[in-house]
Amino acid sequence: MKALMYTGIGKLEIQQIERPDGPYVVRVSGCGICGTDLKTFTVGHHFFKPPTILGHEFVGELVKVPEHSPYKAGDRVVVAPYFECGRCQSCVTGLPQLCSDKHFVSSGAFCEYVTLPDEYEEGIIAIPEGSDELVYTLVEPLACVLNGIEQLRLRPSSKALVVGGGPMGVLFALYFQDIHIPVTVVEPNAYRRSLIKGWGIECIEPADADPGLYDQVIISVNQAALIADAVRRIANGGTVLVFSGLKKEDTFEADAYSIHYRQVSVTGCSGFALSHFHNAYSMIEANPAHYAKLITHRLTLEEGLEAFTMLRAGNAFKIVLQP
Repeated sequence: MKALMYTGIGKLEIQQIERPDGPYVVRVSGCGICGTDLKTFTVGHHFFKPPTILGHEFVGELVKVPEHSPYKAGDRVVVAPYFECGRCQSCVTGLPQLCSDKHFVSSGAFCEYVTLPDEYEEGIIAIPEGSDELVYTLVEPLACVLNGIEQLRLRPSSKALVVGGGPMGVLFALYFQDIHIPVTVVEPNAYRRSLIKGWGIECIEPADADPGLYDQVIISVNQAALIADAVRRIANGGTVLVFSGLKKEDTFEADAYSIHYRQVSVTGCSGFALSHFHNAYSMIEANPAHYAKLITHRLTLEEGLEAFTMLRAGNAFKIVLQP
């Protein structure tokens, strides 16, 4: 089969590899490029060693299913790239998103076929007939956002500041708009700012941001220094959510005065639980056009290197690659 192989920092190439087989086989229709994919391409990642196939925000068509499956060959589906075991310490204590024994798909999805293990039904959702299936590539990133929302201490009077106007930051902003919480996005890239404003979301340059006007601050860029700044300046009783992934060695100096005397909280989130994935699907199914606008480019797998280069240069917002 055809695969877009990550072969090293800044390197992607189309390769022909053996088509995988397993209890479930999915013919990939499209896979979104996420921030982790772009980070891996740009600077490398300890978890993704080349050569490997990236991509986990995917939809496709089932071409093989087990006999006991409630699904059938030909069903169009969105697939969770993993889901929790339900048995480990994290799962039984109510933190399934931090499961230590997750079920995973066979590989990344910048390719033609992906396999799923047996008993993967919980991680599969059928897509409505006649719908724009590529919008459902946003289910996984929205699921991560819903996990982040649960970590906040939202109040009826809350105001939110999202630092970083990429797809994840905008998904936060759309959520806040939907529940009528005023939200502002901070984004230095002029192209992104223009898009975000066009979608009816307030978007400002970093120099104009004042965290003191907000009690919910979401850090959606991987800069640890921004966390310390937000803790010092956020409104009383506020929550700073560290959403973007940081390196293990990254640290920041906490303002103990703000944490104690102003009751400021700092929290984080990682990944999603299956409940978040299903809730995200329901939200997109209810209003697909609300989310489809985020996908600015739909390119072929052969255009993968061009797509990653566009994103690195800030000349695209969300790109879905189609085999």
